[in-house]
Amino acid sequence: MPVRTVIVDDEPAVGEFLEQLLVEQHPEVAVVGVYADPAEAVEAITAEPPDLLFLDVRMPRLSGFDLLDALGDRVPPAVVFVTAFDQHAVAAFDASATDYLLKPVDEERLARAVARARTRVAQARSAAEGAEATSVAGPADALRQVLSQLDRYTRHFAVRVGHRIALLRVEDISWFGADGKYVRLYVDNVVHVVRHTTHGLEARLDPRRFLRVNRSSIVNVDHVKHIERWSHGDYVLVMRTGHQVVTTRGYRAAVQRLLDGA
Repeated sequence: MPVRTVIVDDEPAVGEFLEQLLVEQHPEVAVVGVYADPAEAVEAITAEPPDLLFLDVRMPRLSGFDLLDALGDRVPPAVVFVTAFDQHAVAAFDASATDYLLKPVDEERLARAVARARTRVAQARSAAEGAEATSVAGPADALRQVLSQLDRYTRHFAVRVGHRIALLRVEDISWFGADGKYVRLYVDNVVHVVRHTTHGLEARLDPRRFLRVNRSSIVNVDHVKHIERWSHGDYVLVMRTGHQVVTTRGYRAAVQRLLDGA
């Protein structure tokens, strides 16, 4: 089955060049749309999501990251950012990018990106097929599907530290706090910032370990020092970092379940 692909770049010449390379060198890829207008691309992708998206970062009115936010749960399984600015690399991988290409696009580098994207698409298709078969699967099949589901959770976050990019183990992060279009990652007494939203972040975290306690905060339950009852039925989670994270009404039940199971 071909990998249905969409290209979004506000420079038509770049989009056409990338399409030409894909058509000529990668017959397994079927380009179903090339868009210079990101708003038009959002509409088309929402209506019929492709398997693979080649996406420019800097575009007028709507950046590549804004476009992904606009797609919500319609983001394709594989996303490859294409840009002339390498400083966007960390943010690209924070956005779960499959790969990151610099302009002008190198043919060999493109081939590696396509190979990675095909792997990601194959995994997504396999997961979808497994979900459909769950109702008739035996115990062993069900176990394999559960393990496969767990593999989708993020294990590391890429963050910029000075002139380097560091990989943070997700289990070392005490909690996440929203800050506009960014999220702060608290590791011991150090704070790192990534471009993300708590809504998108929550889907990437193992729910057995991470708990959303208000609209802006997700905590690592292994890093909760203790929990105190607060006013109006809310709770205060005191973290090992010393920070205090307060629940809100819609999230009290999740904390109560944690207490009941403790």
